[in-house]
Amino acid sequence: MREDLQSKLQLAANWTLVSVFLFFPVVFALGNVLIALALVLSLLAGNYRARWDAIKGVPVVWWALGLYAMVLLGVTYSPAPSADVQLHLSKYSKLLWIPVLLSLLPEAQWRRRCLWAFMAAMGFIMLSAFANVFWQLPWSRTQEIGWGKDHTVIGDYITQNIMMTFFVVAAMDLGRRTQSLWQRYAWWIAALMGAVVVTQLSQGRTGYVLLILSVGTYIFWSLQGRRRWLTLLSLSAVLVVALASSQTVRQRIDLAITEAAASDTMEITSIGGRVNFWKHTWTLVTEKPLQGWGTGSYHSVWCEYVTQPGWCQFGSWHPHNQYLFFWMENGLLGLVLFVLLATATIWAARKAPVKDRAILWAFAAILAGNSLINSPLFSGRESHFFVLMLILLCAQAKFGPQEKAEQPEGAAAGS
Repeated sequence: MREDLQSKLQLAANWTLVSVFLFFPVVFALGNVLIALALVLSLLAGNYRARWDAIKGVPVVWWALGLYAMVLLGVTYSPAPSADVQLHLSKYSKLLWIPVLLSLLPEAQWRRRCLWAFMAAMGFIMLSAFANVFWQLPWSRTQEIGWGKDHTVIGDYITQNIMMTFFVVAAMDLGRRTQSLWQRYAWWIAALMGAVVVTQLSQGRTGYVLLILSVGTYIFWSLQGRRRWLTLLSLSAVLVVALASSQTVRQRIDLAITEAAASDTMEITSIGGRVNFWKHTWTLVTEKPLQGWGTGSYHSVWCEYVTQPGWCQFGSWHPHNQYLFFWMENGLLGLVLFVLLATATIWAARKAPVKDRAILWAFAAILAGNSLINSPLFSGRESHFFVLMLILLCAQAKFGPQEKAEQPEGAAAGS
């Protein structure tokens, strides 16, 4: 009777996790509720020993737990107010999702369902962005009509572009895997449309960089020999034309160059602000490079050190660089653990099936690259995306080879 109840609870946890992937990109509040429910159901399902044995060999589990341990240790010497400390503990508690939810995904069917749910959500966002060119959609965040305008559907344009970038490489990957010709072209068309959303229907520069980085990485690892280099060259030409043809892109790049050049004036601008965030945060790092200033300290310490008018409020949320953020607050070991976490899918790719390696590398390019210009584990929907995808992709890398090894001889040919 108890085993039957545990089985039902785990089934409910699995379906709830699938629902998380479907709703968090679109309805953030509902996504939070579903994540909490998935965690509770997973814990109630029990069978802890077997589930722990299944995931204890996955490096990302230890790196996530180690990084959160550093966050907890940093509380003991932090000068930050309790509200700032509690905020950081809450933000980074998502690292604890990794061992709990990873243990729900040893079976391929649940991993497929989670990926398909995410792709459906991003497909809805993509189609909404195109529709918003012609109509004002009530659920779209921006309400500008016309080609080349900002058509952010959910959250902010940075988060939408990050998730849409992964949608592009995931659609490319699904197209490469399928044996059906029409499905292959359908996925590749979806990938192209997602790229257009990033390059033509958004004002964000982050999306341009991550799209080029991730698609280039994906192609490099999915192709061999001359095909690899010819495809990369062709893709480069297409992206250059796509970016150059967008008036929005040209204006944003010109503005970025201007703002970066004028950063020493301490004028409050997007790119100039980032340059100063990095420069002044680095100064704080050099004062306490080993132990850091303590969890939650960035907000108050920034305001003590950067006293120019307006910069306390403008720069005290986070330094737009997750590497510097962890190093400044949690010291050198905090930085090392985050670097390991950001590259976890690369480590996982070493033992993953060959067919999975390209997307594992592409995701690492998105997370590691984005962490240079944003703080992805500190931002709400953005951190949801990266943590949940780390769980899904590392589960595939861990359990995919086991499924192939356990498959009866001759089954692959008959499947």
